[in-house]
Amino acid sequence: MIANRKLQIANFLSVCIHAPSVAKLLQLHMRLVSYNILDGGDGRGDLLRQVISRQRPDIVVLVEADNPELVDRIAADLDMDSVRGEGNKEGTAAAILSRWPIRESINHAVLRTEISKSFLEATLIGLGDTHWVIGAVHLHARAAEEDERQREVEIGVVLDAMKRHRGARRPHLLAGDINANSPIQEIDPARCKPRTREEWDENGGRIPRRVVQRILDAGYSDSLHAIRGPAAGRMASFTTEFPGQRVDYIFTHGFPSERLRDAWIEQAEPAGKASDHYPIGIEIAEI
Repeated sequence: MIANRKLQIANFLSVCIHAPSVAKLLQLHMRLVSYNILDGGDGRGDLLRQVISRQRPDIVVLVEADNPELVDRIAADLDMDSVRGEGNKEGTAAAILSRWPIRESINHAVLRTEISKSFLEATLIGLGDTHWVIGAVHLHARAAEEDERQREVEIGVVLDAMKRHRGARRPHLLAGDINANSPIQEIDPARCKPRTREEWDENGGRIPRRVVQRILDAGYSDSLHAIRGPAAGRMASFTTEFPGQRVDYIFTHGFPSERLRDAWIEQAEPAGKASDHYPIGIEIAEI
């Protein structure tokens, strides 16, 4: 009889947690962390798992996820489902981890050779049958004009692939290492890594910013800027040694502003030792 009573309670809770009114009452949120883990995370697995788990994510986007065993270990530690897609260059795989089931995924990188690194899309089924559509993106690196032109080609592919979601008014996110600078970013070249300083000088004292502007023009919101305002222009995700730029982003499309609850760059140790990028995150109300 006690076993039957426990089963009845479990069934009741299962029904309630999927009911929109109860979910709203509980103020359920989704937390997403995006992280370039550098060269597959080799030799830094424990540090990476510590940095990621401390942020209590529901969804994790990893780029440079070239070590499938490490991806599996992180997913197991977090009790998450996962999908991983090879990139178009060695060391550029992407992965999406989720505490909810992954219904489907597309590795756009293998379909579109214009993508130099990675572009993986996944649809996740959250509480109350909420669909979360995530694009994990890693674009061409470096700060010269020719590099920005290459990224312009690549972001065109990304935006074209996600056009069906925009057309259907389906909320979705793009997260990862865009390797591009925001129009609002206050860049002090003295704080950037030496190669970026050289490219700053070669560009005539500037770094191009067209790629991020193109994403914004397509109707996406830079979540850090949306939540932190002008302060986002003074925050850096790259590098951990020379933190002079923000090249990692979570862009949202179709989410009302009141659902965006928090956004951050995680710089507390051991993040400075775990990768050359700091992880970034967002919290969105589910209901």
